[in-house]
Amino acid sequence: MQLREKFRRKKRARQPEAEERTVPAFRGFPKAVWGTSGSPPARIRRGTQQGRELSFFMKNFTLKFVLTVVLGWSLAFAAEAQTLRGGVKTAKGEPVIGAAVVVEGTSLGISTNVDGSFELKVPDAQKAVLVVSYIGMKTQRVAVAGKTQIDVVMEEDNTTLEDVVVIGYQTVRRKDLTGSVSSVSAKEIVSAPVANVAQALQGKLPGVNVTTQDGRPDAEISIRVRGGGSISQSNDPLVLIDGIPGSLSDIPSEQVQSIDVLKDASSTAIYGARGANGVILVTTKNAEEGRISVTYSGYAKFNHPTKYLDALGPYDYLVNAWGRAKIMGDGYAEPFEKLYGIGRYAVGDGIEAYRKIGKYDMQKDVYNESFSHNHDITVSGGTEKTKIYFSANWMDEQGMKLNSYSKRASVSLKINQQLAKNLDFSLDTRYTDTERMGNEGTTNGSGSIMSYAYRYRPIATSDIRGDLSALEEGNLEMYGRHSQWDRYSPRA
Repeated sequence: MQLREKFRRKKRARQPEAEERTVPAFRGFPKAVWGTSGSPPARIRRGTQQGRELSFFMKNFTLKFVLTVVLGWSLAFAAEAQTLRGGVKTAKGEPVIGAAVVVEGTSLGISTNVDGSFELKVPDAQKAVLVVSYIGMKTQRVAVAGKTQIDVVMEEDNTTLEDVVVIGYQTVRRKDLTGSVSSVSAKEIVSAPVANVAQALQGKLPGVNVTTQDGRPDAEISIRVRGGGSISQSNDPLVLIDGIPGSLSDIPSEQVQSIDVLKDASSTAIYGARGANGVILVTTKNAEEGRISVTYSGYAKFNHPTKYLDALGPYDYLVNAWGRAKIMGDGYAEPFEKLYGIGRYAVGDGIEAYRKIGKYDMQKDVYNESFSHNHDITVSGGTEKTKIYFSANWMDEQGMKLNSYSKRASVSLKINQQLAKNLDFSLDTRYTDTERMGNEGTTNGSGSIMSYAYRYRPIATSDIRGDLSALEEGNLEMYGRHSQWDRYSPRA
């Protein structure tokens, strides 16, 4: 012990005295003195200790703050969201398998399992509303209101199941139907103001594609039932109007009671090979017992083009056409210059004068606004033994293309008379007169008037500054009216 104490005293005696120097103060630390011996003074040690304590305090405070916020959100969410359990059954107590259970206004939902039960986590359980739906049954809306168990009893939708469907040889109720049949009611058809009943079927029948070939009035409409079955023969379905083959374009929509489309083999078998592409059965309105009623319906519409193709102006057109005429020789160039008063036959400023001339757009003469209207009047009623139904229709569908229209006059008369207890007399007549214009072919090299109207010369005849007699001279007469570089306007 004495030796150890003696050694310590000698070691301290050998160490030089600390040479102190000032250390500048930093933010968060006091001004201090540092010794050359490498041992920090007490003030530095105290400042360092205080900084460590402050850092520990800030970390501890941040951690507590984050935990408090997260815990608060968790408690708030737990207070509003809850797991809901329940079951869906019929009025007879049978489980409904596959019923859709959806939280109204959200995408949260689930389907019931084999025993009709479900389990769903519902946010904001106090205000949430469940929507339960199933095919052939009425949709139910149930308020959760904080409940954890909800049992729903579904009711049959008898309105749909009791609908009468025409299947060719008889009429059956939809609930007794085994074949594949799609139907459209009169209400859905009348809601669309169209000239052709087929257009009203677009998007309303599953498995049935309805496509309009073009925008002409009474343009051909393609109907495909479950796709096409042949690449060389017709894929059009068989159309029967009250059992008689006909066309959907011949009957006004106001006279249609329902349209049923037979799609599978079992439904179309009675029609043989004619029904291979499907069958469309149109049932028209019949005379009904009751007071005499007179009904009028109609519509009018304005048709307006949305856009025209861009075409060259008078000056740019002449520069291009004149250049091509020169390449083809004087037989073309000379009568061209004489006609427009340019080059060797210049009048005034020559071709420069056409910069001030307004563009004549042939497209607007060929394709412009139009007005269409349709009118229907119906008289029906009668007694228990005598019933009468009379309907008249007039349609005038004007196309936006020049000289294109479709006009139809249709009259229908039905009389049902009971002659004896077991003897009835029925009269069903229909007359339709149609007039169409504008179905031009496009098999020639130039196409239709509509397809190349933008290539006509953009200069009206009244604005031509040269000699119009040049239209009858040389190659301009023979080729100029139909060649690429000078289109002769039939309207001028």
